[in-house]
Amino acid sequence: MPLAPSETKPETLPSYLPLSELTYIVQTGRIPNALLFHGPRGTGKKQAALFFAQACNCRANSGRPCNTCVSCKKISAGVHPDMIFLGPADNKKIITISQIREIGGIIASRANEAAFRMVCIRHADLMNPQAQNALLKMLEEPPRRTFFILAVERTAPLLPTILSRCRRIDFQPLADHEIKTILCTQYGLDPETAHIISGTAGSDLDQALRLSGLNKGDAPDHKSLRTWLIKEICGFLTTPKHQSGFKCLDLSRLLSARPEYIHDAMAVIRTVFRDFCILKYMPDKIVNLDFLSVFKDISKVHSYSRILTWITLFHETEKRLESNSGTRLTLDRFFLSLSLFE
Repeated sequence: MPLAPSETKPETLPSYLPLSELTYIVQTGRIPNALLFHGPRGTGKKQAALFFAQACNCRANSGRPCNTCVSCKKISAGVHPDMIFLGPADNKKIITISQIREIGGIIASRANEAAFRMVCIRHADLMNPQAQNALLKMLEEPPRRTFFILAVERTAPLLPTILSRCRRIDFQPLADHEIKTILCTQYGLDPETAHIISGTAGSDLDQALRLSGLNKGDAPDHKSLRTWLIKEICGFLTTPKHQSGFKCLDLSRLLSARPEYIHDAMAVIRTVFRDFCILKYMPDKIVNLDFLSVFKDISKVHSYSRILTWITLFHETEKRLESNSGTRLTLDRFFLSLSLFE
């Protein structure tokens, strides 16, 4: 049930995170019962939660993690028994009351070893109403030395009574050039690779790290996903219509079999169509510079109006995937539409 956090050392945490505010909270000794981390996907909410948990439990008592004491090391490694991470169950897009009740059962007993126990609910805006009401009871009478962190992209789905019991901390989205700078300066990527990855991920640093193969614990497939996927799409866009249907269905089958890659795959496809749109007018501004010559060849075959239709189909597909439509059927429809469109 608890999600194991990735290893995140305090000294390598990005400077754009609101660490000074979190440090001040720890130094004052006034740990809130609940914090609301609000911001777009990939803005470092999980890293900040780990930082705060380490700072609250660090043996050095400096207001910041020392990353050398036993507590800091356990939290960093994801093995501390009192650091609880909760999110939507596998292949689900909600957090249910049974999950919240399970948390309630855990925190009903004393913490094992932490000075402050943490319950971090990731994607807390996906709690259904029953789960929110169950959580509200815990926030009204929280166990001693236990704090909650609710990480959300949207606040509207949450009950006003929950919001009123949380101290809100906002996380700001990053621009492409900021992510590019982080990838180059903090992770040592070369500028061309950083340009491609940052253009694909937009403001999502977590996604940028996945696509770069820099997130520990991520399968290496994430790093090769972009190249493989673009080659597949370019392949059936240059294949005669009567032959491309089979390639499309095969690509749909492969992607739908790995749902953990769908979000990143859609981000890659988005950049491909964007590049097609601006290629004629600003070829130096495309994201996938390593495919420039291939894109030029494809643009000679397909009209600009056709490319705009592809983009419309793409946005419709994104909406269907977000609304829990069947992944395989949705992708079948999308890729076939691309290959058969006249």
